[in-house]
Amino acid sequence: VIICTGAAGRLGLPSSGYLFGTYENPTNAGDGYAMAYHAGAELSGIECFQINPLIKDYNGPACAYVTGPLGGYTANAHGERFIECDYWSGQMMLEFFRELEGGNGPVFLKVNHLAEETISTIENILHTNERPSRGRFHEGRGTNYRQDMIEMHISEIGLCSGHSASGIWVNERAETTIPGLYAAGDVACVPHNYMLGAFVYGEIAGLEAVKYCENMSRDKPDNDFAARETERILQPLKRKDGITPYQVEYKIRRLVNDYLQPPKVTRKMELGLRRFSEIREDLNDLWADCPHNLLRAMEVHDILDCAEMAAVSSLYRTESRWGLYHYRVDYPEKNDDWLCHVQLYKDKGGQMACKKIPIEPYIFEPDEGEVQAYERLRIVTKDMV
Repeated sequence: VIICTGAAGRLGLPSSGYLFGTYENPTNAGDGYAMAYHAGAELSGIECFQINPLIKDYNGPACAYVTGPLGGYTANAHGERFIECDYWSGQMMLEFFRELEGGNGPVFLKVNHLAEETISTIENILHTNERPSRGRFHEGRGTNYRQDMIEMHISEIGLCSGHSASGIWVNERAETTIPGLYAAGDVACVPHNYMLGAFVYGEIAGLEAVKYCENMSRDKPDNDFAARETERILQPLKRKDGITPYQVEYKIRRLVNDYLQPPKVTRKMELGLRRFSEIREDLNDLWADCPHNLLRAMEVHDILDCAEMAAVSSLYRTESRWGLYHYRVDYPEKNDDWLCHVQLYKDKGGQMACKKIPIEPYIFEPDEGEVQAYERLRIVTKDMV
């Protein structure tokens, strides 16, 4: 079996309030993460959330990294550049957050100082290749790159290895910790592998799965298990009334924003886990009036599982790391005792548990300048000096 189900995109709730107005593809509800966990596979880096810089009210990337090579940059409300690199990272998002908290927000994408030819090139890239709907959004809002700075916003949280580091643990052969189970793409813990990484790992997973199957005999299906699962899945359709999946999903994701959105606070995350446990009891009352809403009802289970995973793994790592992705107010400093992977798994009692495993040695050791570059992202001003 190869899991290639994408990110857990419907975890946090967008500021727009639309359930499906997420940065990640909203059809990716975290089902791969949940399936792997319940099958007994280990997941890794779940506490390293995905958080992105977005255009305000448009859940697409601000793409300052596209405009950067052409002279655009991320600016504060005064039009001042405050970070060295516009390619998003956890540290970039932490500096973004600090600029907002310091009274210098909103934060903007600034290109209105560029020449007409350059702006036209940027529009051609961003409004055709990147997101065709982006041009229509700006037109409807009345913003123009030539006169206006474009307001940016901090996204909702998600789980995604392709853009961060949270996924199903795999080795170089795309094997999970369960023999015969493979993972590839955003759901597999191959940090920042993006589309090219997904293609490469997809091929690796396919080839390795074929090798595995060549040496396996065909087992008889467990018909009793299949019958029980079918009965469980179809229950929402058999109810005459109850709670709609949209109501439960909104409640879960609202609580994710309230209790898990960084900066992370220990007491809030603990309360979040309690609230998630209470919601789990509501799942017995989910009601679906058609097959489509049955799908949504099943996705609610996955979203709730991912929310619990995010809280449990975040509480386990008692330090701050990766900028805003895992910034804990109670533990604001990085601690080298946590220079390790945090694995999340289902223990023998059926509960979520975490453990540390060491990081393998680097093939090429980074020099000290590279190691410290992450912390030197903010532009130093005269006031800071």
